[in-house]
Amino acid sequence: MKISKIEFENFRNFMEHGEIRCSTDGKVTIIYGKNGDGKTTLHQLFRWIFYGQVHFNKTTTDRLYNLQYESECSFGDTFQVMGGIDFGHDGAQYSLRRTYTYRKGLVDSEKIAEDFSLSKMDEDFNWRRLDRPREIIEKLLPSGLSDYFFFDGESMIADLRVKGKDSAGKLRKALYSMFDLDVLEAAINHVGETKLKTTVLGKLYLSKGTISSGSQIAAIKTNIEGAQTRLERLGRDLESAQKRKAECQSVLVSVSEQIGGFKSKADYEKQRKALKAQRDLFLKNAADAQAHFGDQVFEMFPQLLISKAVQDAKQKIHLKIEKNRLPSGISKKLISYLTDSTTTHCICGNPLCDVERQHISAYLDMMPPRSYTSLYQDFSKTAKMWGRGYDKSGIEKSIMTVLENNEQAEKCDVKIHELDEAEKKSPDIEDLIVARQQAEQEIIELDDKISKIGTEIKKYEIYLKKQMQDFDNATKENTAAEKVNRKIRIMEEVAAYFRKKLDNESVSYSHRLEENIQSLIDDMLTSRRNVTVSPEFAVRVTDSFNDESKSEGQFAVVSFAYIGGILKMLRSEEHLSSKEYPLVLDGPFSKLDPDQRQNVVNMIPQFAPQVILFSKDDLHKVFSAESIGRVWTIVSNEEKNIARIEEGHLWN
Repeated sequence: MKISKIEFENFRNFMEHGEIRCSTDGKVTIIYGKNGDGKTTLHQLFRWIFYGQVHFNKTTTDRLYNLQYESECSFGDTFQVMGGIDFGHDGAQYSLRRTYTYRKGLVDSEKIAEDFSLSKMDEDFNWRRLDRPREIIEKLLPSGLSDYFFFDGESMIADLRVKGKDSAGKLRKALYSMFDLDVLEAAINHVGETKLKTTVLGKLYLSKGTISSGSQIAAIKTNIEGAQTRLERLGRDLESAQKRKAECQSVLVSVSEQIGGFKSKADYEKQRKALKAQRDLFLKNAADAQAHFGDQVFEMFPQLLISKAVQDAKQKIHLKIEKNRLPSGISKKLISYLTDSTTTHCICGNPLCDVERQHISAYLDMMPPRSYTSLYQDFSKTAKMWGRGYDKSGIEKSIMTVLENNEQAEKCDVKIHELDEAEKKSPDIEDLIVARQQAEQEIIELDDKISKIGTEIKKYEIYLKKQMQDFDNATKENTAAEKVNRKIRIMEEVAAYFRKKLDNESVSYSHRLEENIQSLIDDMLTSRRNVTVSPEFAVRVTDSFNDESKSEGQFAVVSFAYIGGILKMLRSEEHLSSKEYPLVLDGPFSKLDPDQRQNVVNMIPQFAPQVILFSKDDLHKVFSAESIGRVWTIVSNEEKNIARIEEGHLWN
């Protein structure tokens, strides 16, 4: 298949009629567009025309019509969204058209009709409409491989990184159809297992209950059927939950990468990281100062308890000294002379009686070594050790350190909160942030749901196994039941044969795919990487230390090699060698360094006979002039959300 032309009208931000003519002579068709202009929209247009499906980012609207065009319509008016692809295949020319008709409503417009047609040019160059267009397209270009023909570099990397099993499952299903392995798989599923009531084996097994009599057998059969029904429903619930989780994980990775790609987001993250580091340092300093304060208090606890008492005692002694202080120049010898009983007169000439002698004798108690002054001096020496109290300045410094650091930490928290609020209010990434939060929350809820379903499945499997054992025991003596058992054994051998054949074919194809991918990676990467492909078509790429590739650039190369290996393998099949598959790439080089980009460019001609590239970067620097065919550029009016396509490279 080679696409010669794609046209559109009123498809999202492309309101006017437009068309893109593609090179069909082996040269690359390039469609340039800046971020937000509509590259992904046009890339998804291919998928919509072929299959009626679009995989736009979940943060964007799923409306296919142009909002400006709708706004100009009156209530009740009808309008259309149209897309068409002209292509050649196996010597014949085809024209594919898909049209949605909408009616303008009060709030939103409603799709009221859909037309899908495929026409083929006859020998007289007249277009004749074909019957069963969907079946024809499915044979020409299987929808299961559409992710690989219409290659979204960003989403493919996300598939390989977060939902490899799901991605491998889709690939396996598509390849099985291409190589007729789906017939074997369908046969295996049809024969099935005895524990599944809708399969051949399941129906044979339960038929033993109809040829055997007895209420016990009937009751056991009813129990088995009830458990089988419950397990089937639980299996569907589990599959649905796992599929939804894979979708959420893909959205999470995609949205996170988009957020990280915004310059404003990078600035937010850088500031937030610096503020958190500052806050953590302040909190650590506060904790250290608080711990030091505790050590200080513990060490000075005795002094803190007695320092007041010591100071009070010193004060009282001092007051006593002041109250009873001896007049200056009086000696102990003079006082002894005056208190002697033989002394009748004081030195002043006044007579001395017993009352005066007692008063004078009191001064002897104030004389050293028993004087208050002497006592005060002795006590002061002891109090100096115990009455100094605590290191007030040191304690206060520790307290201030705690308070100041806590205050600075609170200021950091305020700034972090302000950053978060500013980030939420950012018109560029607000929706992306909300989508990330929603995806994260839904994944948590789905994990819980999956766990509960798994527990219930185990419970019913144990119960079913026990009931089937009882059923076998109850019917083993019946001759007719034994005939059924022989049929069951024969069908089990048939199913085993089909499974072995399918396993062998799967291993063979996975090995060939592994060789193809390894060869392409060897040509595209300078460092050695080892590729392994499981029989389920899950791909693992490791270095010499058996570590998986981590960089986005390496994941991008792996994804190129992945699709290249698939297409190479399909083209190598004799009954498929005449078929051609176009490769439509959106943003394929954004994660590649210059060397990787050039290596991929050199390998692209091996992928497909026709390559259509969407890019925001100038590819004239990586493709040779003779390898470039038609070139188009998206011209966008961001204010009105309207874009158009013009031929030529319109910016430097």
